[in-house]
Amino acid sequence: MKKYCYLGMLLSVLGINTVVAQQVSREGFLSGSFETNTIYYLPDSKIKAEAPDDRFGSNNYLKFDYRLGKFAAGLMYEAYLPVLQGMPGELKDGKIVFKYAMFEDRGLNVRVGDFYEQFGSGLLFRAYEDRTLGLNTSIEGVRLLYHYGDLITLKGIYGHPRKYMDRAESQVRGMDLSLNLSSLFDLQQSFLTLEGSFLSRYERYTGTSEDVDASVDSYSFRLGWEYNGFTLKGELVKKTGDAASYNDWKNKKGNAGLMEIGYSGNNLGVLLSGRRLEFMEFRSSRDAIGIGEGINYLPSLTRQYTYSLANLNPYATQGNGEIGGQVDFYYNFPRDSKLGGRRGMKIALNFSTYYDLKAKKDGDGFEVLDFGDELLFRDLSVDITKTLSPSFKCILMYAMQSFNPLITGHKPAEWKSNLVVLDVTYKLNVKNSFRLELQHLWTEQDQKEWMAGLLEYNMAPRWSVFASDMYNYGDTDLHYYSAGVSYAVSRTRVALNYGRNRAGYNCSGGVCRFVPAYTGFNLSLTTSF
Repeated sequence: MKKYCYLGMLLSVLGINTVVAQQVSREGFLSGSFETNTIYYLPDSKIKAEAPDDRFGSNNYLKFDYRLGKFAAGLMYEAYLPVLQGMPGELKDGKIVFKYAMFEDRGLNVRVGDFYEQFGSGLLFRAYEDRTLGLNTSIEGVRLLYHYGDLITLKGIYGHPRKYMDRAESQVRGMDLSLNLSSLFDLQQSFLTLEGSFLSRYERYTGTSEDVDASVDSYSFRLGWEYNGFTLKGELVKKTGDAASYNDWKNKKGNAGLMEIGYSGNNLGVLLSGRRLEFMEFRSSRDAIGIGEGINYLPSLTRQYTYSLANLNPYATQGNGEIGGQVDFYYNFPRDSKLGGRRGMKIALNFSTYYDLKAKKDGDGFEVLDFGDELLFRDLSVDITKTLSPSFKCILMYAMQSFNPLITGHKPAEWKSNLVVLDVTYKLNVKNSFRLELQHLWTEQDQKEWMAGLLEYNMAPRWSVFASDMYNYGDTDLHYYSAGVSYAVSRTRVALNYGRNRAGYNCSGGVCRFVPAYTGFNLSLTTSF
């Protein structure tokens, strides 16, 4: 019976949407949203996908927010009936797992209950939600936020991290301070900030080791500068010893460094970023093993592709030991220039590379800036975007990747691949357009050669239909086909598709989770009121 509960939730939300959608009165303002992602699984022996006993998987989220003057409150009900395959099995049944009350006045914001927050880039602390990964690391407790004009921003947090449908036994407490030095010293042509953070996780320790401290403390120092199109950002993080399952119970101190240098102006954009991580995995419990219990945020600083073959082997950040970075470059050739032609042209280049850390000669720790011997990932891509006519736009992309399966727990190797993509959009008129996507990947390793294609027809603003296929003709001779349709009206969007999905990593924002192969029907719906 539980697998039909989401239908009742859907009908309830649609009823609310019809009757009280966005209604404002003297008593206050009510808003909300509902989202469901439901899959009916089918057995598929060709890709070794076995359908579960309960053919359904369904993730559902119902959220309400109410505001009255300076006060606000809300809650979210989650129901996993059951959870979709590949997501944590601890997400099950239904429960109100997010609720809050908030007061805001004269620069002061006080929130009690559950909250999301981030210090700096997130290297030290980030509590956030990503439903595509089944990830929610909210904190249950108290958050204080204070703004003194545009000069000072002060944050304070205290509470228990979320652990799937419950709360971890640990406690996190921290503070973050941001100073706008440009405002303090009246710097008119530049923007200068100085920031610092402290975060501590306390978890009672009952083991026998005298070297393990119940508290793990971490610190962050950040500097940001912007002037006439130039940007410079830096962050340094330190973490005390953290003996836990996610670092093989090594009671090692952690540290991280992040640097970004960029320029944007005169049709040119350049961003250089570098990062070093040493024992920077930081989770809400010592025995945590999945990505759903993180305290900090360690995304892969690589290009986030939308093309399927470019994501066959995405890079997963090695939080306990990596060094590398990436360069983003783009240039817009102006209209009527020699290379830009009548409508201009854009070229974009991205390069990223990551290595393990090089151990010191005495075996005690790692060198600060030396790259190790093991290449973990390398990616070079070039995009050329050209509008040939008011109706015709074309993107040509080439990518060259090197991937080390060591990062996914396999024997070290170097898988080299090359990829070419042609992405064409043709507008029939203001509302109707076609998009054609053709991809080809060749490699001597892994499953060798692939080709992929997608055809999409959009009838704005309501309808969209597509059909796609990924074909591994170099090894398995398998097709991963998919077709679907979506419809949007007002604040509601519903999509239905059917297809075969390859086992691999589902990534969002540079964070990845492994998803097993499956074949089935997928229904998704989102609505707000």
